[in-house]
Amino acid sequence: MATPYEPPGALPTDAPGGKTSVGLDANLASMICYLTMICCGLGIIISLVFFIMEKTNRLLRFHAMQALLFGGVWIVIGVAIRILSMILSIGDLDMGLFIFWGLILVRILIALFLLIFLILAAIKAYQGQYYKLPILGDIAWNIVNK
Repeated sequence: MATPYEPPGALPTDAPGGKTSVGLDANLASMICYLTMICCGLGIIISLVFFIMEKTNRLLRFHAMQALLFGGVWIVIGVAIRILSMILSIGDLDMGLFIFWGLILVRILIALFLLIFLILAAIKAYQGQYYKLPILGDIAWNIVNK
């Protein structure tokens, strides 16, 4: 008998485990993809390596792709804030300092927000769950399940 149809975007109910082609348990390797994002570009490199090397384990492939997308968003937000701070600080020196410190505060708040998502995704990955981050999860899911 065939397995029941899973509608697009539905998450599998079973969390595949076991060793992956990278030699680690799937849940541990998935968690590493997220936790290494804290160390600048290391997380992007590790997630890319895991995504390319792993051919069969969907859990690791999903979390590696989602972590890659997450790292990309983190970089884009950082660059956008730096460009915005350079543009807004041109002109009046006193107003420029006010804008500078205001944008530093905004950047810290955004970084804390992203860090919370990062830690939550790492915990869910270690538990072997297909946890989808908003927007990025659906994109990662579609890429992995092509």
